[in-house]
Amino acid sequence: MSKPPNRQGRRGPGSREPAETAPVDPRVHRSRAMLRDALLGLIRERDFDAISVQDITERAQLNRSTFYLHYRDKDELLTHIMRDMLSELSRRSQRLGDSPERLHQTLMEWFQHAAGHAELYHLMLGRSGMRAYSVQLRNILEQLMKRELTGASLPPRLEGVPGSVLNRFMTSAYLGVMEWWLDRRSPHPPEEMARWLGALTAFLLERSPAGSPRVPRGR
Repeated sequence: MSKPPNRQGRRGPGSREPAETAPVDPRVHRSRAMLRDALLGLIRERDFDAISVQDITERAQLNRSTFYLHYRDKDELLTHIMRDMLSELSRRSQRLGDSPERLHQTLMEWFQHAAGHAELYHLMLGRSGMRAYSVQLRNILEQLMKRELTGASLPPRLEGVPGSVLNRFMTSAYLGVMEWWLDRRSPHPPEEMARWLGALTAFLLERSPAGSPRVPRGR
């Protein structure tokens, strides 16, 4: 069966949906949800590259023409799922504001989020075509670390280290630990992982009295 002409141009990861002048038909939401659930279910069973649009529509019990009304191809469907997942993670982080438990709670929710979307995290962190989304994930974590670094004091041996360098170092460490955790099928519960990462962060970011070297605000 030939592929129906695409009425919408391919959208990049950072592009926005066009403004809508009327509410979306509930049937559209339902069809998209069915297609997304179908792809997520298939990703748990086989590699993304081995999944076809036909596989997705058969799992969703929809026809191919319905698929192409909503998405150009399976890659566009996946990028929509990634975008929604990262938006959810960002909302969780922002909701905690300046709570003293922000870091621990955010880390715990992050690991819980990854446990519930393990296949997507594997794709995002390992598949070259998903680089735009791994960058977005890094940005979310960097915003978290930026809030932690504001007003923090460092041990004398770290005096002069720009805040941006320290931020990237910590964020990369978090991502590395997350990859390790997912590769080993979550050997420790999110609560423990959050506690351990929080302890390691506190070890580095000593909050000492005024007069100790503070984190420079370098870009």
